[in-house]
Amino acid sequence: EEQRRSDDDSSDNHDKGARRQESSTTTTTCEGIYPTLEVKHIRNELEQIRIHRSAENAAGCSCRKLHVVLPSDLTGNSKKSHHHRRLTDRRVKEELRKRHIAAPKGAKREELELLLHDAVEKQGCCYGNDCPCARNGIECQADTCSCWQMSHVTNSHKKGGNDDGNVVSMKEAKVNCGNRNGIYIVDFDEIEKSRSRYVDCCRPEGSCNVDVSDD
Repeated sequence: EEQRRSDDDSSDNHDKGARRQESSTTTTTCEGIYPTLEVKHIRNELEQIRIHRSAENAAGCSCRKLHVVLPSDLTGNSKKSHHHRRLTDRRVKEELRKRHIAAPKGAKREELELLLHDAVEKQGCCYGNDCPCARNGIECQADTCSCWQMSHVTNSHKKGGNDDGNVVSMKEAKVNCGNRNGIYIVDFDEIEKSRSRYVDCCRPEGSCNVDVSDD
């Protein structure tokens, strides 16, 4: 019985020692360099990044131009189709304030809608801080963002519009985007032109008359 008590005491001491060692490892990790709490925060942040990356439209923005229904759209056969898309009076005033446009005193809802419509038509899809790219101070990327496509511009939804949202020039893409930081577009035509200059120069029958002073 004394031997059993001695074994029990030895087992208890071993468990206490293991708990003390485990408790000491919760305060520091990586050989005592970084606190465990800080490591947990970093792991949580990394997991949040993984979640955001796996979300829909995580790569690049997918901004669309605000659709403002005009009073003329609410007449005739198109009245029913446009009425459910009409912005509320409060939303119209809010969008005007976001664009730093003062609403005229006593103006009717139709007048405010027309004022907002004219302002939106002069802006791109990525106007203001609603665009995640513009909000974070970076330019849009044409290969990941879809804001520059014609399908994201209000007029393209009309019948008879451009069905291929990718057939746009660089100038049109920049206008459609409207990011104040710009948009990065790879111009393959310009790359091909620049490449052909050097390819022709390197041919045996060609003469190297390429001016590279501006390159």
